[in-house]
Amino acid sequence: MNNLPSHFGKYQVSKILGQGAMGIVYQGYDPVIERTVAIKVLLAHHTVGEQGAELSKRFKREAQAAARCLHQNIVTVFDYGSQDSQDYIVMEFIEGEELSQFLRSEQKLTIDEAIFITTSVLRALTAAHHHHIVHRDIKPANIILLNDGEVKVADFGVALLDQSDLTLAGNMVGTPNYMAPEGLRGETVTEQADIYSTGMVLLEMLTGARLSPVQLYTLPINQFIDSVFVQHPQIPLSLQAVISKALASNITERYLSAKEFLQAIEALVSLEAQVSATVVAKAGIQEKSQQLLDLPAEMMADLKQNLATHLGPMASFVIKKASTHTRSAKEFMLQLSEHIGNPEQRQAFIEQATKTLALDHSPAPQSASAKPAEPIKVDSNLVHSIAEDTRQQLTTALTFYLGPVAKHQVKRQIKQAKNYLELCELLAALLSDTQQRSEFLQQVQDLA
Repeated sequence: MNNLPSHFGKYQVSKILGQGAMGIVYQGYDPVIERTVAIKVLLAHHTVGEQGAELSKRFKREAQAAARCLHQNIVTVFDYGSQDSQDYIVMEFIEGEELSQFLRSEQKLTIDEAIFITTSVLRALTAAHHHHIVHRDIKPANIILLNDGEVKVADFGVALLDQSDLTLAGNMVGTPNYMAPEGLRGETVTEQADIYSTGMVLLEMLTGARLSPVQLYTLPINQFIDSVFVQHPQIPLSLQAVISKALASNITERYLSAKEFLQAIEALVSLEAQVSATVVAKAGIQEKSQQLLDLPAEMMADLKQNLATHLGPMASFVIKKASTHTRSAKEFMLQLSEHIGNPEQRQAFIEQATKTLALDHSPAPQSASAKPAEPIKVDSNLVHSIAEDTRQQLTTALTFYLGPVAKHQVKRQIKQAKNYLELCELLAALLSDTQQRSEFLQQVQDLA
């Protein structure tokens, strides 16, 4: 690393975070306000000639586009500059991984997790579109899963800005696998191209399927979608309809905006909760009051923590929706449990919630395939291997704080740790809040 630059402008350079064909990303430090930053640098030889001038403009456009959109789901840009014929962008330093890395791993996303990621992306796009900015390259590599459970959209390098002075019509810009048909034809794209790309990412998260280079130009998108849904019947028909509309080849048949797409998904989650409520009522739940449920704050907090071990950040959303149309504590509990796919985990949630709500401990309804949870058996020899049930408990505890990325983080840190105690410390280090680290360690240190 002898060629590591000492600084860019006022920003000190400490190390390389990543490197590609077009540029390098460094970890840096702002000594004025004492903040760690990321510095994205366009390699100097890419800025020469006519093509270099275009790339330099595109790089600056990335900074302008992201800087317009101050939003919790968009990577924040702090500064832009040029030094020694090298353009650079200074942005927030985030710790996490690209969704593309997650999808390449052995880990799988649940429907709830995929929906959480999708709604986060759509909130980011709603903010961008409000400022007349079309991202044009929504794909898993540009969706970052942060270690704290949040989701951020990155790389506005090919974004189309309103009143841009760059001639972009007629050029195919973006990543073909996720590009809307009009983009593949080289037409000027609108906000609905981002909607299409987001729908394609959602489909891949749920099924692992994406168009091959040959299929991009030979297979009608509706035929591709139908074949994927036939192979994955576990996706609810209502969700299939939402995805199909987002991926309509005719732009007039797609959602009009990212906000409309977001509202369709939120309505779907709400509808699923209402259907669950109907099923519970038919099972014999007797309503004792016509007034909506009103539980003490401490009780709701305990339920949220319990549910979050299974659903991650989606727990807050599910609880909020369910509480708006349930009238008894038992009905509320059973509605929440319907969102947990694993029968044993669902039963564990019900047993804990029964204690929290001080309900009669009568057997709860469960599917025919559900089995009583077996006692946890922990392998005490954790120096070279971690027992699967211990791994699951660690993941459950960490999911409450990190959400969907917890499973992958546990798998990653197991490879680094020399023993169980070190593993716990590595996982706790992912939490930025001191109190959360302490709480997490108290929960997991005695598992082995």
